[in-house]
Amino acid sequence: MSNRSMSAPFLKPCHFRTHRAFKALDDGTHRKWVLVVAARDLPRDLPLDANARLPNVIKNLTCKEMRETLLTRPELFQIFNGGMVCTATSVDVRQEGNEQWVDVTFDQEQLQGVVNGGHTYGNLLHVIHDNTDYAEGLPLKTVLAKKDKAADNPDLAPLLEDDELLADRIARARECAMVQLELIAPVADAALLAKIALARNMSLSVEQTALQNLAGKYELMKTVLKEAPAPFDQQFIGRVVWKTNEDVSDDSKKVPVKTLIHLLALMNTRLYQPGSKVANEVYVRSGVVIREYGESEGEDSAFYDKLTELLPDFIRLYDHIYKGLPETNPSFPWADGKPPTDRKRRKTAFTTPLLARPCNSKVAGAFIWPVFSAFRLLLEQDISGSLQFKTDPIELFEEKKTELSNTIRTTFENQGHVVNQVGKTEVAWIRLEAQIQMEMMIRERDKAR
Repeated sequence: MSNRSMSAPFLKPCHFRTHRAFKALDDGTHRKWVLVVAARDLPRDLPLDANARLPNVIKNLTCKEMRETLLTRPELFQIFNGGMVCTATSVDVRQEGNEQWVDVTFDQEQLQGVVNGGHTYGNLLHVIHDNTDYAEGLPLKTVLAKKDKAADNPDLAPLLEDDELLADRIARARECAMVQLELIAPVADAALLAKIALARNMSLSVEQTALQNLAGKYELMKTVLKEAPAPFDQQFIGRVVWKTNEDVSDDSKKVPVKTLIHLLALMNTRLYQPGSKVANEVYVRSGVVIREYGESEGEDSAFYDKLTELLPDFIRLYDHIYKGLPETNPSFPWADGKPPTDRKRRKTAFTTPLLARPCNSKVAGAFIWPVFSAFRLLLEQDISGSLQFKTDPIELFEEKKTELSNTIRTTFENQGHVVNQVGKTEVAWIRLEAQIQMEMMIRERDKAR
C-alpha cells in the first residue's frame, strides 16, 4: 500500500482474477505488473479519469477491427491488440487456491485508472459484457449492421441473420479472448501521471501522422499552402514534418504536421460548437485528436477540408497571437510559467513557431491554444458553403489582446501556477469565448444603429 494517507471516498478497490501475472519492474519506488486477463474477468468499472476522454467505440475505426477479431478469431485478440495501461495507488497479486487474484486500489482524487487502451476496454465491455456505455447506447448487433457494414463482410454477415449464431460467437469470445493489462503503482504524483498519459498516447500519434501522410490525407493541406500567397510556398511546405523522422534542413524551423492538425481542430466549429462545447479537449487529448483527424470520414472529413482551405489564415493568426501575448505583459513567464532567474535574464532571440518571425518570448501551448480557439466564433459559412471570418481576427485580437491576456494570467494564478491546468480547465476557454462573443454582439448592435 502507499504510505500517504487518503480519505476513503477517493479510494476505489478492484478485485479480479488473472490468468497470468508478471512483475516487470520493482525499483523500490515504483512497480509495474504485466497481467494477462481473460476478457470475461476484466473489471467492469475500471476508472477512466486518467483517460483524456471517455472512449467511443463507434467512431474509432480500430474498434471495428477489434469487434471483428473478437467475433471471428478471439483467441488471437491478445496478439493483435496492444492491451491496456493503468496507473494505481497499489497492486497486490496473490494466489487463492489454484487461481491468481489481483487487488488494485485507485485514487480517484489523483485521476488514476486507464491511461491508455480506453477503446480496448470499452470494446471488451461492449462485446463480452453487453455494456453499451461507450457505444452510444447501441447494442452490438445494431453496431455491426449500421456502423461496421457487416453485411459486406462474409465472416460477419451471417451474424446479422442468426441471433443464435451471434450469441454463440459472443460466448466463444467470452471463453477465449485474453487482454494484456499493465499496472503501474504507486502513481500519487499528478505530474508523473500526466507524463505517463502523454507518453503512452502521444507515441501513437507520431506513427499516425506517418500513416496518414502515406494515405494521402495531407494532399489538400499541401495544395492549399502551395497556392497561398507569401510567406507560403514550396519552401514552407518543405519545412513541414509530414511523416516520422523526416529530415528538415538545419537552417529552418520545423513545423510538425500535428501542429497544423491541432490548429484545424481548435477551429472546428462542427466538433466544438461555440456556446455548446469548448475545445479544451484538443489540448487534453492532443494525441488522440491526431488519430481522429486521420479517421474522420463523411461530413466530419468534409468539414475538415473546409477548415483546411483557411489554414494559411489560421497560421497567420496563431503566429500573431504567439507574438502578441508576451507584448501585453513582458514580465509574465509565458514560456513555462516559471519566473526567470538572473542567469536567464540575458537577451535571447525567439521566433514564432510557424512562420519563424521574431518575437519576445516563447509561449506555452496551454496559454495560446485557448486564445486562438476563441476566434472560431468568427467563422461562418458563405452561400457556397465555404468558411470565412466575419471580421478580421488579427484586428480583433489587437483590440482585445490585453483583456484576453489578463484572462490567461488570472486563470494561471487561480490554477495554482500550474501551466497545464490552464489548458485543461474549461474556465479559461469559456471566458475567452465570452469575451469574443461580447465584442461581436457590441459590434452588431452598433452596426444596427
